[in-house]
Order: sequence, then C-alpha cells, then structure tokens
Amino acid sequence: MMVALVQDLFFAARVESLAKASAISAQVTTTSEEFVSWVQEMEPSHVLLDLNMVTDEILAVVARVPHVAGFGPHVQREQFLKARQRGVRTLWANSALPDHLPGWLLQS
Repeated sequence: MMVALVQDLFFAARVESLAKASAISAQVTTTSEEFVSWVQEMEPSHVLLDLNMVTDEILAVVARVPHVAGFGPHVQREQFLKARQRGVRTLWANSALPDHLPGWLLQS
C-alpha cells in the first residue's frame, strides 16, 4: 500500500496509473490534511512525496514508514538537498518518476 501527497493533478493521475500498472494499491491526495490522516490510519509501506509539499509535519508523520521517496523538478536542486538533509533518501526528478516508481513500489 502506498500513500502519495502530490500537488499537481497531472502527477496525481500519473502516480495512480503507475501504481495500478504495478498491481499496488495506492491512495493519492493533493491535501496535506488528508495525507496525514491516511498515513496514520493506513500505515502504508510506501509514501511518495511531492517535494513542493514537504513540511516538518509531513516528515514527522512519515518517519516510521519503511519506504519514503520524493520527486520534484530537476531544476530545483535546493528542494532535493533539503529533502535529503531531512531524511528522504530516495529522490527523483519529475521526468524520472515513470522509470523508477514501479520498481520502488515492489520493494518490501
């Protein structure tokens, strides 16, 4: 089970499609409040974060999730650096999401 916090509806649809193609159950939201609620209720094995939406509260909520990944525009290097410093180890550029998300979702 994956829970994703995605700012852009285009990426929300893309994430849902990639998860479905990988036969992985996914809940995708565009609101931080819903995301926090879902993570606490569902205890997912995977969480995907749009780097544009990462906050200290979000990172605290996902601290116990085994697999946390983030994605964002490749030109916003500072977002990637901040996410890495805050504990998000798996990071992809938006363009790399289709290449990496399916395999990552299959990690247990």
